[in-house]
Amino acid sequence: MQQFEAGGLSFVVENRIFGEDGGPALRVFGDVDGESVQVLRFDCFRDDPHYHYDPSGKDDKRHLDKGADNVAWSMAQVPTQLVEMIRTAGYEGLASQVDMDAILSSAGQIEHALRTELVTA
Repeated sequence: MQQFEAGGLSFVVENRIFGEDGGPALRVFGDVDGESVQVLRFDCFRDDPHYHYDPSGKDDKRHLDKGADNVAWSMAQVPTQLVEMIRTAGYEGLASQVDMDAILSSAGQIEHALRTELVTA
């Protein structure tokens, strides 16, 4: 597991196992009312790749294309959709505080960590 702090968010990269499935995952945490809350999770699993809005709350799960480069898709959301995805998850206040410049400077390291987990998964 690797953790990156950037732009007011915490990005946790890990290899997750869920039953017979698994693979690299990117978990996004933010401070909500003084508590660290997981607001997004990208599960780049082998058999059922998907992502979640508010995985610890409403857990709105969306499926991705099996066999696609879901690490690339997940990382492509960071510079283009991250703030909007945090809003969709229900965290408007957190979304308005995100420093995208700081996050963009860490995106390469985060993607490298995800791809390393993909190799070891």
